[in-house]
Amino acid sequence: MTSEPFTNRTSMFPTLPIGPLRIQTFGLALILAYMAGLWLAARRGPRHGIDGDHIYNAGFYALLAGLVAARLGHAAVYFEVYRTDPMQILSLSPGAFLLLPGLLGGLLMVAVYLRRHRLSAVAFADAAAFGVLLALTIAALGDFLAGRSLGALSNAPWAVELFGVQRQPVALIEAAATGGLLAFLLWLDNRKTLKPGQLALLALFGYATIRLFSEPLHADSMTVGNGWRLVQIAAMVVIAICGWLLGRSAARPRQTDADAPAASV
Repeated sequence: MTSEPFTNRTSMFPTLPIGPLRIQTFGLALILAYMAGLWLAARRGPRHGIDGDHIYNAGFYALLAGLVAARLGHAAVYFEVYRTDPMQILSLSPGAFLLLPGLLGGLLMVAVYLRRHRLSAVAFADAAAFGVLLALTIAALGDFLAGRSLGALSNAPWAVELFGVQRQPVALIEAAATGGLLAFLLWLDNRKTLKPGQLALLALFGYATIRLFSEPLHADSMTVGNGWRLVQIAAMVVIAICGWLLGRSAARPRQTDADAPAASV
């Protein structure tokens, strides 16, 4: 038995009709995630001593560098395809970009930007954490609407029908959990009780915890060894490192700094 809104919804909304065009739902969600995340990070930046313009600039350069790196990574992995049809390098399909090279390229560009403008990487990370969590929330919603995340088989009342069977709405669950984490960190930030760097660490710790518990709800997880889920292994490593760093940060005496100007959302 499923809840009424999801009954017989086998393909979700992989595309959305906009006039005579059909736009890929997930691609549109990624664009909205980037724009909304950048806006929120810039909004919170002044509270952490980072001008919003710097966040917009760094985010724009990171996007360009990330796209180039993601495409080059895809071309390197599928070199034979691109050698046969070189024009594929101009494809805008989301499937023609590799995530890991894109992330590394974007992070490298941010590091270069921060160094050039002599900005605090810790303060930037604290402000950016809000934008990243909002972007992840929106991207997960797009993932759910497009029917991209294959949840585990389930008879739960909240299960959705996908490809003719009832499955866990794992992307929707992750979106709700990530949105809740974002709201909690906004509340903490408004109380001004955290030391520099703790917000970014809490964001990493919280999101890794979400993925640790949500990954078993995925039906298509990558596994290694005797069935260990790769995402859960990575999540446990991140949780351990962030927990250790948070413990060290909490043990250090708090520095007395002038209050930064407040920013509200």
